[in-house]
Order: sequence, then C-alpha cells, then structure tokens
Amino acid sequence: MAGAGLLNPDLHSQLQAAARSEGFLEAAGVDISKAWTDYQEHFRKFEDWIGRGNAGEMHYLVRGQDRRRDPKLVFSEAQSVFCVLLPYRKLPAGQTDPSKGPRYARYLDGEDYHERVSAKLETALKKVAQQNPQVPLRWKVCVDTSAVLERSWAALSGLGWIGKNTLLIHPKHGSYTFIGVVLLNQELGQSPRSLPDYCGNCSRCLHSCPTQALEQSRSLNSRKCISYWTLEKRGELTLSDEDQAAMGTWVAGCDLCQEACPFNTKPVRASLEGAVQSLSGAITTDSWEALMLEDENQYRDRVAQSALSRVKPEMFKRNLMIARKNAPQTKNFGDE
Repeated sequence: MAGAGLLNPDLHSQLQAAARSEGFLEAAGVDISKAWTDYQEHFRKFEDWIGRGNAGEMHYLVRGQDRRRDPKLVFSEAQSVFCVLLPYRKLPAGQTDPSKGPRYARYLDGEDYHERVSAKLETALKKVAQQNPQVPLRWKVCVDTSAVLERSWAALSGLGWIGKNTLLIHPKHGSYTFIGVVLLNQELGQSPRSLPDYCGNCSRCLHSCPTQALEQSRSLNSRKCISYWTLEKRGELTLSDEDQAAMGTWVAGCDLCQEACPFNTKPVRASLEGAVQSLSGAITTDSWEALMLEDENQYRDRVAQSALSRVKPEMFKRNLMIARKNAPQTKNFGDE
C-alpha cells in the first residue's frame, strides 16, 4: 500500500502546496534511503572533480566532502530531502552596452537570495507543521550555506537535470532559478524521479565559454571560470593577457553559458514582455568613471542587502579595473 508506514502519507503534497503558496515554481522531495545508490553516484563524480583540482581555492568544498557524502552529518535526523526552485530576474544585469559600464550575473540583482529563499522555506515548513501537530516535523534549511549537493538532490527529486554547463535545468523554467534544500526528519514516501537528459547533441554552452572553463560536458574547471575569478578568488587576480581579455566586462559572475542555453530562451522572452527596472540598488548602471570613484564605504552601503556583499570591496575594485580595460571606446581611468 502506497504510503504505508508513513506518519502522514500526505506530507509530501502538503509541502508542495505550502512551497507554491510562497512563490516557489517547483517543489518535490525524495527519501534518502530510496535515493542512496543514485546519490552516491552523484557524489562520486563530485569527489572525482575535487580530486582533479577543479575546485581551485574553494577549500570549503574540500573540507565539506564527508558532509556532502552523507546528509546525516549535516542534520542527524535526516530521512528525506525536499527541494524547491525560485526564479530570479532573467534580464541582463548591469550595462548591456560595454562602453557605458560593467555587467553582473543576473542572480545578484535583488535581495540576498540566501535570506530570501530561507525565509520563504521556513514559512512554508511552519505552515505544514501547524497542519500536522501529530507529526513531530523537524528540519534544516540549506540554501548555499551548508555542505549539501543541492543540484544533485534537486535532480533526484525530479526538478530538472544537470546540464552540460553543470547547472540544473528545468524543461520549462530553464536554469535561472535558485535551489533551496530542506533536510527533514520524516520520510516522504518518494523515490528518485530523474528527468531525461534533454541536452541531447546541443553543445552551445560549451562553445559559449570564452575561457573554455567547460573542458568537457558536465565538467567545469573553476580555475578557468570567470565566475570563480570574480566571486571566489581572493587576493591578487593573476591572469594572462588572453584571459583578461576573455573576462570582458563582467565584474561579478558570468551568465554566458546560461545565455547560450535554448531552455532559457522562452523564460527570458517572458521577462522581456514584463520588463522592469533593476530590483536592487546593488546592481548599479553607473558609468565606469562613477564606479571607479566609489570608495569602500559607499560600496559596502550599496551592496549591503545583496548577495554581492560577499564580494569584498578590494575584490570588486580589482575586477572593475580589469573589466574597464576591456570596455570599448573608453580611456583608462586617470587618462587626460
């Protein structure tokens, strides 16, 4: 009998309904015991990726390997994983005219997604807990803040497949989405529901990367990635002249492999039809000159409520100086 042995056979559907009421596009979960074999194959690929040095200086990924292997090391009561997708703005962030200013990754536009997604999930979970006082529901919310392979659990829950650009792709919503993960102390009665790999023979994302960071399908060498350089790499950014030029005018993140993906075409078209101004003052469209004159305190104030706050002022200034050199029809700052 379906759901036999579960404290509440309707828990999964209740969680889905509560998540959608909070604005999540898609929501689904999977029991850890049922997904264990499939998940370990995901982890094996991650472990191999780490072993080849592709994490660069992201040492937290290395330190968290054991916890990523076993969710119970993150939340000891974990019996299932519930995943959600929340869309982010699909229009280009920053200046589309490179002579006027830099570009930012789209996901940085708006309030800090760590807090936004976490708050929505907490609200949804409390709602379900109140509906089921007989079920001792406990959980841990993970939004890019815990040692969890979010894309893998979302894929095993049926919310998309991991594309050739290494991102989770939903057949309807594309890849411009945040992933939220909840570790639950209750089983949901759900087995893995992996979607087909709809990438097929398409290789647009692989060819779109100006630094060839996507060295092979579904394998990203972070050490060659513009997002890694601008968001994760601390200290001096030592790049060859060729790599500096390939960085273009990106100062925080890069969307090129997503822009090339056919599954993002329709969502972007829908955004264009309802185009709005930037959602956050953090992603300024100020000129190159204005940004170069911005001091450390002004920068911190500008990005305080955004995920961009994770990029330190000295990192942003470093990125900005490289990006400005790549801007056409401009003089270097300070030139007469």
